[in-house]
Amino acid sequence: MEFVVKKHNKSEFYAIFCKWLETHKFPIVSDLWLPENVFVCYADEIPCYCIWFYHNDAKLAHIGFPTSNKNVNYKKKQGGLQHLLEYVEKYAKRKGYVTLFTTSNTESVVSTLEKCEYILGDKNVNHFFKII
Repeated sequence: MEFVVKKHNKSEFYAIFCKWLETHKFPIVSDLWLPENVFVCYADEIPCYCIWFYHNDAKLAHIGFPTSNKNVNYKKKQGGLQHLLEYVEKYAKRKGYVTLFTTSNTESVVSTLEKCEYILGDKNVNHFFKII
């Protein structure tokens, strides 16, 4: 399968992202939490995976909320998440980042992260948020 990755801005992709979240029964992520850049992997011009890229003034970039299009047959999108992660890594290097950071407890995502040579960071750590 040949994959193509395109960068979209939040306003063009957010509604699609929300539909994907709904099909997975994931909670809807507020657009206020998302960065302006999302990378989308296409299989035969059909979007199959996305991941959001958070730019900052450090050398550590955060990528988050990887999501798949459940309406695409798995065989058609198999390998797409790995392709997307490899593309995002190259993009991050071009932008001067030296490390990518993400979180996941989804087995298929974790497996793909490990294939892409991500290493496990902290174990048994809780996230804390303060709404301001």
